[in-house]
Amino acid sequence: MIQPPLIGISPVIPPVATSWQRIDAWLAQHAPARLAELRPLASADAIDQLETVLAVRLPGDLRESLLCHDGDSSYLGILPCGPLYSTDAIADVRQGRMDIWEGEDDPDEQETPWWGTQWIPFAGSDGDEHFIDAGPGLWHGHLGRAAHADRAWFLGWPSLGAWLHEVAEAMENHDRTNWLDAVAHPVMDVGGRIDW
Repeated sequence: MIQPPLIGISPVIPPVATSWQRIDAWLAQHAPARLAELRPLASADAIDQLETVLAVRLPGDLRESLLCHDGDSSYLGILPCGPLYSTDAIADVRQGRMDIWEGEDDPDEQETPWWGTQWIPFAGSDGDEHFIDAGPGLWHGHLGRAAHADRAWFLGWPSLGAWLHEVAEAMENHDRTNWLDAVAHPVMDVGGRIDW
């Protein structure tokens, strides 16, 4: 996973669509087969229907991202988070998580939850989900990770937009030998797959 920005630094984060344009351009040049795995945009109706099914308002950055790409069809994922979920997959994965969550003994009593009722999965595989907190409060909009067999935690990213911006930066600057050593960067294998 790309590392979050240093505390105290408040960069201006461009719109999600701008970061996606940069990511798409990098993929077109360096990994066109991976670009082809990104699905076309989700319709506004599909996103509205997702919100109705979830009974939760999507964070604005997730809505904007779905208006760029409705997930991807890759096996391992194109970005450093596993495959991106489509609107249908978001609904299915969240429902599966909620079914298990509601079956827990006193889930609200847990100090560190396995799943939160206002969390929206946006990527993952094999039960390990990356999510955005759509609930009110301190963690609203923040990215987190919920492993299939462990507790969840927040990653330090204040928004999907901030994370996508950093992914675009890492892609465009992947060939600089000393560029932010703490930040993951894409490495292409012989088959054209991207490893982070």
